[in-house]
Amino acid sequence: MSDLTDTTAIETTAQILWDAWTDGELIDGLPAGTGPANVADAYRVQFATDRFAGARVGWKLAATGAGGRTALGVDQPLAGPLYARFQVPVGGSVEFGALRMSTIEAEFGLRLGRDLPATGAPYDHDTVRAAIDAFVPAIEFPNTRYLDHRSAGVVALTADAALAGFFVLGEPLTDFDIDSLPERTVVLNTPNGPIEGTGAKVLGDPVEAVRWLANELGTYGYGLKAGETVITGAAAATREPGAGRVWAEYGTLGQVELQLT
Repeated sequence: MSDLTDTTAIETTAQILWDAWTDGELIDGLPAGTGPANVADAYRVQFATDRFAGARVGWKLAATGAGGRTALGVDQPLAGPLYARFQVPVGGSVEFGALRMSTIEAEFGLRLGRDLPATGAPYDHDTVRAAIDAFVPAIEFPNTRYLDHRSAGVVALTADAALAGFFVLGEPLTDFDIDSLPERTVVLNTPNGPIEGTGAKVLGDPVEAVRWLANELGTYGYGLKAGETVITGAAAATREPGAGRVWAEYGTLGQVELQLT
């Protein structure tokens, strides 16, 4: 594989993935000589994709639970962009049958009130905790551009925006007990029944998931910015939701809903 040291190779890889994203075609990996050789190059491909996808509203994490890492055959979480163009309004609709991964996830979202620049990494828990200013209820529909994403590996999955797809962000809540998030329950209600999870499913604590992200990005020279929302991985998920109303309830932390068609 190429080490993608020149800008042309990076942009070519980003173009291949973006074409697959927008054309709806699954690809059998990246052509020989274009794929990133390491995670650093994979993030460079991600940021090159911004030229096609447009503005970000934040970041998404995947494989923050042991089950997710096992399913994907990876030994670490994955980080990717949340693009504004794929944000579904609360109460909006998603054509679920067209989604390749056929999965819906309820997630604990956290909004940053201050920057966490690369120069400050590695960050400790207290510093990241202090940088968070709001809880954001979230639902995500992860997606992939690969025929066989389960055997793609960390590098290829990172280049592929860490399985980014559609997502819904609810109303931010600034008055909440951040230290209680690991014990907080979320119920993902679907036409085929409820699925329950807790904040502890994402690296033990959603704040720790944001800390992992800040330190992961800092390793490669990137930072988090005030105003960005991080959705921290699946706390409750299902592949068989059925068509109709879906909503995620977080008790006093709020809820978020949409329609599946």
